[in-house]
Amino acid sequence: MADYLTNDPDLWNAFRRGNEQAFAQIYRHYVKVLYRYGLKITPDTALIEDCIQDLFIELWDSRARLSETDSIKFYLFRVMRRKMYKRLTQQSATPYASLDVADALTVDSFESILIHDQEAATYKDRLHQALTLLPVRQREAINLRFFHGFSYEQVADIMDINLQSVHNTIQKAMKLLRAHLATFVLLALTSLF
Repeated sequence: MADYLTNDPDLWNAFRRGNEQAFAQIYRHYVKVLYRYGLKITPDTALIEDCIQDLFIELWDSRARLSETDSIKFYLFRVMRRKMYKRLTQQSATPYASLDVADALTVDSFESILIHDQEAATYKDRLHQALTLLPVRQREAINLRFFHGFSYEQVADIMDINLQSVHNTIQKAMKLLRAHLATFVLLALTSLF
Protein backbone atom coordinates (compact mmCIF):
# COMPACT_ATOMS: atom_id res chain seq x y z
CA MET A 1 0.00 0.00 0.00
CA ALA A 2 1.57 3.28 -1.09
CA ASP A 3 1.60 6.27 1.20
CA TYR A 4 -1.06 8.65 0.01
CA LEU A 5 -0.08 11.82 1.91
CA THR A 6 3.45 13.19 1.82
CA ASN A 7 2.98 16.51 3.56
CA ASP A 8 3.40 16.29 7.37
CA PRO A 9 0.69 18.83 8.27
CA ASP A 10 -1.86 17.22 5.92
CA LEU A 11 -1.01 13.71 7.10
CA TRP A 12 -1.18 14.78 10.75
CA ASN A 13 -4.50 16.56 10.29
CA ALA A 14 -6.00 13.56 8.49
CA PHE A 15 -4.88 11.36 11.37
CA ARG A 16 -6.32 13.81 13.92
CA ARG A 17 -9.68 13.56 12.14
CA GLY A 18 -9.59 9.77 12.65
CA ASN A 19 -8.28 8.64 9.26
CA GLU A 20 -6.93 5.12 9.87
CA GLN A 21 -4.88 5.14 6.66
CA ALA A 22 -3.07 8.28 7.82
CA PHE A 23 -2.40 6.68 11.21
CA ALA A 24 -1.06 3.53 9.52
CA GLN A 25 1.13 5.67 7.27
CA ILE A 26 2.59 7.50 10.28
CA TYR A 27 3.22 4.19 12.02
CA ARG A 28 4.90 2.59 8.98
CA HIS A 29 7.07 5.61 8.37
CA TYR A 30 8.27 6.17 11.94
CA VAL A 31 8.23 2.87 13.84
CA LYS A 32 11.73 1.80 12.72
CA VAL A 33 13.16 5.29 13.18
CA LEU A 34 11.75 5.44 16.71
CA TYR A 35 13.16 1.99 17.46
CA ARG A 36 16.65 3.03 16.31
CA TYR A 37 16.36 6.22 18.35
CA GLY A 38 15.38 4.14 21.37
CA LEU A 39 18.53 2.06 20.95
CA LYS A 40 20.56 5.25 21.31
CA ILE A 41 19.11 5.67 24.79
CA THR A 42 19.02 2.09 26.07
CA PRO A 43 19.88 -1.41 24.85
CA ASP A 44 16.66 -2.72 26.45
CA THR A 45 14.71 -3.71 23.33
CA ALA A 46 11.64 -4.81 25.30
CA LEU A 47 11.41 -1.39 26.93
CA ILE A 48 11.79 0.32 23.54
CA GLU A 49 9.07 -1.83 21.97
CA ASP A 50 6.74 -1.19 24.93
CA CYS A 51 7.30 2.56 24.69
CA ILE A 52 6.62 2.56 20.94
CA GLN A 53 3.46 0.52 21.43
CA ASP A 54 2.26 2.80 24.24
CA LEU A 55 3.11 5.88 22.17
CA PHE A 56 1.00 4.77 19.21
CA ILE A 57 -1.90 3.56 21.36
CA GLU A 58 -1.99 6.86 23.24
CA LEU A 59 -1.57 8.76 19.99
CA TRP A 60 -4.65 7.10 18.51
CA ASP A 61 -6.69 7.48 21.69
CA SER A 62 -5.89 11.19 22.04
CA ARG A 63 -5.90 12.10 18.33
CA ALA A 64 -8.83 14.49 18.59
CA ARG A 65 -7.13 16.49 21.35
CA LEU A 66 -3.75 16.80 19.65
CA SER A 67 -2.58 20.13 18.32
CA GLU A 68 -1.27 20.72 14.81
CA THR A 69 2.38 20.07 13.96
CA ASP A 70 4.70 20.82 11.06
CA SER A 71 7.00 17.91 11.93
CA ILE A 72 5.58 14.53 12.90
CA LYS A 73 9.09 13.18 13.47
CA PHE A 74 9.86 15.96 15.94
CA TYR A 75 6.62 15.35 17.83
CA LEU A 76 7.16 11.57 17.99
CA PHE A 77 10.81 11.86 19.09
CA ARG A 78 9.86 14.22 21.86
CA VAL A 79 7.11 11.93 23.18
CA MET A 80 9.28 8.82 22.76
CA ARG A 81 12.15 10.32 24.74
CA ARG A 82 9.88 11.33 27.59
CA LYS A 83 8.28 7.88 27.72
CA MET A 84 11.65 6.14 27.71
CA TYR A 85 13.24 8.30 30.38
CA LYS A 86 10.16 7.96 32.55
CA ARG A 87 10.37 4.16 32.30
CA LEU A 88 14.13 4.15 32.82
CA THR A 89 13.78 6.37 35.87
CA GLN A 90 11.08 4.08 37.26
CA GLN A 91 13.38 1.10 36.74
CA SER A 92 16.38 3.03 38.10
CA ALA A 93 18.22 2.08 34.94
CA THR A 94 21.08 4.10 33.55
CA PRO A 95 20.56 4.88 29.87
CA TYR A 96 23.29 3.82 27.53
CA ALA A 97 23.69 5.06 24.01
CA SER A 98 25.88 4.10 21.14
CA LEU A 99 25.82 5.68 17.74
CA ASP A 100 26.42 3.96 14.47
CA VAL A 101 27.96 6.10 11.76
CA ALA A 102 27.67 5.27 8.08
CA ASP A 103 30.24 6.59 5.65
CA ALA A 104 29.03 7.12 2.06
CA LEU A 105 32.00 8.35 0.01
CA THR A 106 32.26 7.34 -3.62
CA VAL A 107 35.47 5.98 -5.13
CA ASP A 108 36.66 4.93 -8.58
CA SER A 109 38.90 1.86 -8.67
CA PHE A 110 38.82 -1.51 -6.95
CA GLU A 111 42.02 -0.66 -5.08
CA SER A 112 40.60 2.63 -3.89
CA ILE A 113 37.43 0.83 -2.82
CA LEU A 114 39.47 -1.56 -0.69
CA ILE A 115 41.58 1.23 0.78
CA HIS A 116 38.52 3.35 1.39
CA ASP A 117 36.67 0.46 3.05
CA GLN A 118 39.60 -0.20 5.38
CA GLU A 119 39.99 3.48 6.23
CA ALA A 120 36.25 3.92 6.68
CA ALA A 121 36.03 0.89 8.97
CA THR A 122 38.96 2.18 11.02
CA TYR A 123 37.51 5.69 11.18
CA LYS A 124 34.04 4.35 12.01
CA ASP A 125 35.48 2.23 14.83
CA ARG A 126 37.45 5.17 16.20
CA LEU A 127 34.46 7.49 15.97
CA HIS A 128 32.22 4.90 17.60
CA GLN A 129 34.74 4.46 20.43
CA ALA A 130 35.01 8.22 20.86
CA LEU A 131 31.21 8.60 20.89
CA THR A 132 30.83 5.91 23.55
CA LEU A 133 33.25 7.84 25.77
CA LEU A 134 30.95 10.86 25.79
CA PRO A 135 28.48 11.34 28.63
CA VAL A 136 24.96 10.10 27.79
CA ARG A 137 23.48 13.60 27.48
CA GLN A 138 26.19 14.68 25.02
CA ARG A 139 25.76 11.49 22.94
CA GLU A 140 22.03 12.10 22.76
CA ALA A 141 22.44 15.74 21.70
CA ILE A 142 24.96 14.75 18.99
CA ASN A 143 22.65 11.96 17.82
CA LEU A 144 19.59 14.20 17.56
CA ARG A 145 21.42 17.10 15.93
CA PHE A 146 23.70 15.34 13.46
CA PHE A 147 22.24 11.89 12.88
CA HIS A 148 18.55 12.81 12.87
CA GLY A 149 18.95 16.35 11.53
CA PHE A 150 16.95 18.21 14.16
CA SER A 151 17.61 21.92 14.64
CA TYR A 152 19.17 23.13 17.88
CA GLU A 153 15.74 24.43 18.93
CA GLN A 154 14.13 21.05 18.28
CA VAL A 155 16.91 19.26 20.19
CA ALA A 156 16.23 21.61 23.12
CA ASP A 157 12.52 20.75 23.02
CA ILE A 158 13.10 17.00 22.69
CA MET A 159 15.66 16.92 25.51
CA ASP A 160 13.58 19.37 27.56
CA ILE A 161 16.50 21.76 28.14
CA ASN A 162 17.08 25.36 27.10
CA LEU A 163 18.66 26.33 23.80
CA GLN A 164 21.90 27.58 25.34
CA SER A 165 22.33 24.24 27.12
CA VAL A 166 22.03 22.44 23.78
CA HIS A 167 24.69 24.65 22.23
CA ASN A 168 26.97 24.17 25.25
CA THR A 169 26.39 20.41 25.36
CA ILE A 170 27.13 19.95 21.66
CA GLN A 171 30.16 22.24 21.84
CA LYS A 172 31.58 20.25 24.78
CA ALA A 173 30.84 16.98 22.98
CA MET A 174 32.62 18.14 19.82
CA LYS A 175 35.63 19.24 21.86
CA LEU A 176 35.77 15.84 23.58
CA LEU A 177 35.34 14.01 20.26
CA ARG A 178 38.25 15.95 18.74
CA ALA A 179 40.42 15.13 21.75
CA HIS A 180 39.49 11.44 21.68
CA LEU A 181 40.05 11.17 17.93
CA ALA A 182 43.40 12.97 18.23
CA THR A 183 44.43 10.45 20.91
CA PHE A 184 43.48 7.56 18.61
CA VAL A 185 45.54 9.10 15.80
CA LEU A 186 48.55 9.57 18.08
CA LEU A 187 48.29 5.98 19.31
CA ALA A 188 48.10 4.75 15.73
CA LEU A 189 51.12 6.81 14.71
CA THR A 190 53.22 5.64 17.65
CA SER A 191 52.40 2.02 16.86
CA LEU A 192 53.94 2.51 13.41
CA PHE A 193 57.36 3.38 14.86
